[in-house]
Amino acid sequence: MAARGHQPVSHFLPVALACAVVFAAAAGAPAAAQNAAGKQAWTQASTSTGLHSLEQAATVAYRPKPNAVPPGSVITQVYADRDYAGQAAVQTSVCWNGTGRCVDIVGRSINSRAFNGLDATQPMHLVHRVRAWHGSRPPLYIKGNITVWYGPPAPDAASSGR
Repeated sequence: MAARGHQPVSHFLPVALACAVVFAAAAGAPAAAQNAAGKQAWTQASTSTGLHSLEQAATVAYRPKPNAVPPGSVITQVYADRDYAGQAAVQTSVCWNGTGRCVDIVGRSINSRAFNGLDATQPMHLVHRVRAWHGSRPPLYIKGNITVWYGPPAPDAASSGR
């Protein structure tokens, strides 16, 4: 008999096994889906420098590891998210290869195909600006993540060069 207030270990075993199965299935699902579709991705996380004033831009570059993306690969999808402590109103844009081609993040994340067909070897950037402090105090540091899915160039793009 178990000690008073304690459940025997055998009571928790089915729950622990169920949790392990669910966790393993969830962890393997994205990789299996990517492999099935023939897609590859690179991902990177980083934190901005401190933002000290309104409208000051903090630009953070995200790059694939050297030689990780084959030359000629094109973007098929981009996911970006950001997070920070406090109540400040922050505008964040995700940009490709500089800050000329950008899409604003509404909320905390974006899943976009706006960069499809662009060179997947080029860096992505998150550009953060504080629009209002709302009681938060500087400096404000913003954590960001970017994942870029890529594949070979579209067949019609290769044949159009003939």
